[in-house]
Amino acid sequence: MKTFNTNKDLDIFLAKWLEGELSDNELKNLVSEDDFSAYLKLRKGIDIAEKLDAPITTTFEKIQNKIDDRKQKVRPLYKNWSVGIAASIIVLFGLFMFLDNDKVSIETGFGERKSFVLLDGSEVILNSKSQITYDEDNWNKERTLNLKGEAYFKVAKGEAFTVNTDNGSVTVLGTQFNVNATNDFFDVVCYEGKVSVSTNSSAHILLPTHSVRKINGDPSESSTTQLLKPTWINGESTFKSIPIKYVITALEDQYNIKIDSESIDDTTIFSGSFPHNNLNNALITVFEALHIKFKEKEKRNIKLRY
Repeated sequence: MKTFNTNKDLDIFLAKWLEGELSDNELKNLVSEDDFSAYLKLRKGIDIAEKLDAPITTTFEKIQNKIDDRKQKVRPLYKNWSVGIAASIIVLFGLFMFLDNDKVSIETGFGERKSFVLLDGSEVILNSKSQITYDEDNWNKERTLNLKGEAYFKVAKGEAFTVNTDNGSVTVLGTQFNVNATNDFFDVVCYEGKVSVSTNSSAHILLPTHSVRKINGDPSESSTTQLLKPTWINGESTFKSIPIKYVITALEDQYNIKIDSESIDDTTIFSGSFPHNNLNNALITVFEALHIKFKEKEKRNIKLRY
């Protein structure tokens, strides 16, 4: 039978447990079920912080700072219980703000790439203006995430790993592949292993170097590539027989610009690349090849014409 514990007792138990001086079962027998559940969430938040490469939002940065503060103060916690209680409350408050919703969200801004490791060891590189969300509480049971934008995955072997998008889903067991899902554009390339791709109108099994693409609701098209990895990882976006409107979107996402294409035919097909480190060179590479003229009307606002 559990006895009533004071705040001082609870703080001592928390400190010892975080330091490994109490096991989960020992702690469970010393505190209430509600307190034990709260402490488990605290530890889970710390585990998330240690697995991610770096803080990804302002909120997460604040939580990371509180976690660091907890690490510095954990030893004196049960020597000076009043300081310990204050530290515990700060940490728990910050973590509950983050963990009230079990969804983890990682996103990138204009021209930004972000690399990180998921809870199972799978590696992800997220392209500019993209977002991934997943349920970290359920990750060990179901490796499923949602993607908006473009990402390259190197999946650790295990149970099925599924990437859901608004345009279709991709399922693998352990492989390397790229997914680009923006608005009415859906493109999947397999670089290693085997990839299953499903849309609302078709299903495909991709082997290495094979890809499938669906644009604007048209039937899916299959093709092959000689590339070992997507070029955007190394700072260059590459396109093969794609309407120029999607290249324009990629330019806008990469350089944080607005391109007015009303005066051109944006269904014109483009094949080629543009660099990520020089806007003028990127514009020249894309539009001069199609005999399209461009002019900056105002800051970061580009007008296209023939």
